[in-house]
Amino acid sequence: MAAAPPSDRSGRAVWALLLASSVLYFFSSNEADNDLWGHVFFGRAILAARSIPRVDTYAYTSVGHAWVNHEWLSQVVLALAYEWAGAPALLLLKLVVAAATFVLLCGLIRRRTATPQVWGLVGLLSIAVLARGFAIRPQIFTYFGIALTLWLLDSSRDRRRSIVVLPALFVIWANLHGGFVLGLAIVGLFAAASVLHDAGPRREPWIVFIACAAGTVLNPYGARLYAFVWNELSRTHPITEWQAATPSDAGQLAFFGMLALVVVTAPLVRRWREDGWQLVLALAIGVLAVRHQRHTPVFALCAAAPLAAQLERARGWFTQRSSFALSPGPRRFIAIAIGALALVQIALTAARWQRDGLQLVFDPGEYPTAAVRAIGRAGVHVNLAVPLDWGEYVLWFLAPQVQVSLDGRFATLFSEQLVADNFNFFSGAPGWRRLVDEYPTDAALVPAGAPCPIAREPGWQRVYADAVAVLYVRTDRDELIHINAAPVQPAPGIFP
Repeated sequence: MAAAPPSDRSGRAVWALLLASSVLYFFSSNEADNDLWGHVFFGRAILAARSIPRVDTYAYTSVGHAWVNHEWLSQVVLALAYEWAGAPALLLLKLVVAAATFVLLCGLIRRRTATPQVWGLVGLLSIAVLARGFAIRPQIFTYFGIALTLWLLDSSRDRRRSIVVLPALFVIWANLHGGFVLGLAIVGLFAAASVLHDAGPRREPWIVFIACAAGTVLNPYGARLYAFVWNELSRTHPITEWQAATPSDAGQLAFFGMLALVVVTAPLVRRWREDGWQLVLALAIGVLAVRHQRHTPVFALCAAAPLAAQLERARGWFTQRSSFALSPGPRRFIAIAIGALALVQIALTAARWQRDGLQLVFDPGEYPTAAVRAIGRAGVHVNLAVPLDWGEYVLWFLAPQVQVSLDGRFATLFSEQLVADNFNFFSGAPGWRRLVDEYPTDAALVPAGAPCPIAREPGWQRVYADAVAVLYVRTDRDELIHINAAPVQPAPGIFP
């Protein structure tokens, strides 16, 4: 085999450097997600009790209700990482999972194209879309699981036995995160597509699919976990990640660009019997992602391989019909620009690490840091109404002294009515009083400037206020009246 020209080798090198620096820059972002406190908190509770809780004890609106914690193993992993080395370990865990996910994705892309410009472009688009949802949350294990599933299925073209490890993966995955159902759907689609192969139907994919499905019931809830997942997917979620993706959102431009490329180049698929299922998968997930932003990272994982193949065929088609080629000067300039961009990303990542010391950070202006310290110092037991984004932050610092009205567990615990009641309370929407009339609410921690009418409600008194949060308590709870005995300075924006 002849050696590649120096220009080709340098082109591959600069694109590889850019992809590596992009993984480092985008996936090492250190902003704490508002559910992170809860995931680590629940994981530590599981480790302390050496058992998985089946009923809730943390939200006064649902004490004693059944709790389907489909993320229990992820929470244990996060808690173990935190106990080992604190917040830096959590950041390192995310970066390792992200890098492993992208390495698998790169393997899929490189099997379809050897052209640096093609695999570099597809890789960059994939990183840009995937990174948007790659916070320190149990979802990252689903992203890795999808990438590994696709890689193993793709490898089975040459090594049929590569898919026999899938059932073991699904046993673990079903305890890490409910996204395992999407992985199972991918294996099912692959098995269905195998019927169309020119070589005839294969039994192995169906056997593996059945084994994977059987393995998923090896979880604390058995087959009932599927009912939870269905409830999670079918119910209304009044939060941003479950809303539709729109081109007007600058953060979604990479997703829409990637989706457009997949659609435009779809006619270039050649081997429909073998490869068509991947395009069908990418388009189906693309539709889901348009409807719910939560699925855009999954789209990047499922669309990368077919897009690389389609763009490679588009490049070949153009090359055969055109004599256009860049001269050495412009190629050298592009390589220098790509290398410079990679170095900028490395420098920015280093600056971030130096500034924050590998710690996870958050904006203290978005969390009730001082109010939580004031409540904690008072040492009172209270049923505290809180907005969704504050629930697990409050639990981290104040449980079991304080029970909250709502936190990020959503369908794993709370009814749609309770979620609606909580949102209505803080927005002042019709029915807002249900949260204080139908539930044993003692106090309400309200974002400053929120339209909640509790300030005008008889029997309630404001006892604490700062630029972020205002605390109202029932006047018949005398021990709560004195929470704001002295000024409290906000805590720094470092986790925890």
